[in-house]
Amino acid sequence: MYGQIARTTQCRVVEAQRDETFRVSLDVLEKAIEAEKPDLMFLCSPNNPTGTPESVEVVEAALALSSGAVVVDEAYGQFADFTALEMLRGSDASESLIVTRTFSKTWSMAGVRLGYCVAPSWMLDQFQKVALPYHLDSLKQVAGRVALRFQDQMEERVAQIASERQRVVEALTLMGLEVWPSQANFILFKTTPCALPGEEVWKRLLNRSVLVRDCSGWPGLTDCLRVTLGTELENTLFLEALEEALQ
Repeated sequence: MYGQIARTTQCRVVEAQRDETFRVSLDVLEKAIEAEKPDLMFLCSPNNPTGTPESVEVVEAALALSSGAVVVDEAYGQFADFTALEMLRGSDASESLIVTRTFSKTWSMAGVRLGYCVAPSWMLDQFQKVALPYHLDSLKQVAGRVALRFQDQMEERVAQIASERQRVVEALTLMGLEVWPSQANFILFKTTPCALPGEEVWKRLLNRSVLVRDCSGWPGLTDCLRVTLGTELENTLFLEALEEALQ
C-alpha cells in the first residue's frame, strides 16, 4: 500500500511505502519529500482499500515540508472523523492544499462521474489552463445541483453506515479475524487467523451469493478481503454467510 509523490517536470511517479497500520509515517514522508522534492503530492484519506485516514499531523507536515501542491483525496471523506477541508482556512500552508471529493460514494452517483475540488482561489486560473472545454457536461452539473437539495438525507445515510460499520467490525473480530479500523464505508479484514486463505473464503462467500472484494493479490494484503457496508439486513446476511464460510 502506497502514497504517491509526483515529480511533474519529469512525469515521474514515486510511491512511498505505508507502515504496518497502512498509514504514511512522518519519517517516510519527510525522507520522500527531501529526496524527491515533489511538485505534486497525493494523500488518500481514508485510504482504499484499508479505510485508514491520514492524521492531521501528516497532512500538516506535507504542507510544511513540500514546496509543491498537496492533494488530499477524500473520495470517502464524509465517512471519516477528520477532513482536510478544515485546514483550508486561515494558514499560509493552506495556499498549497487541494482537497478532492466525489459524488460517487456518499451521494450514490458513481454513474454520473461527477467530482470536485476545494482549493485556494489563486489556483482557479491555473486549472483553467489545463481543463478541457467539455470536461463537465450540463447533465452532470444539473444532477450535482439537484443532489445538494438532499444533504440531510445523505448525512443520515452516512451516519447509519458508520453505525453499521462498528457493528460489523465487532462481529468480524469475534469470529477471530484480523480487522483494521476503518473510516470509510468498507472494512478490510484478514482471514489467516482462521487458518483459511483469503481466496478460498472469497470463493465460499461467492457460492453463497455474497460478493466481496478479493484484495489478497495486492501488495501487502495477503489473504485480505474488503467488504462494502450496506443496509442492516445486507450486512447481517454477509455476516451469516461469512460465519458459514469460515467453518
